Amino acid sequence: MNHQPASKRARRTWTAEQEVALERLASAARQATHARTPESRELLQLAVDAARDVGVGWTRIGDALDMAGGNAYQKYRKRHSCDERCGRPAE
Repeated sequence: MNHQPASKRARRTWTAEQEVALERLASAARQATHARTPESRELLQLAVDAARDVGVGWTRIGDALDMAGGNAYQKYRKRHSCDERCGRPAE
């Protein structure tokens, strides 16, 4: 195999959608810090899930949460499972 060095690889373009997801994540993190309620923690998990859905990496998620990317992965890797709180049964 002939692999290019990391410096030669094409980098993905950062999108406006990813930027919005990170802004929402930062807002949810602030709310969770101040409110400290189960609902605010759930919103934070949903914001992490949304950021991951648009391709935001764990390093940037960790930066937004003021923690290491690996720690963010360990804490938030399990996606929110929709149940009766979402208004529909889990599948």
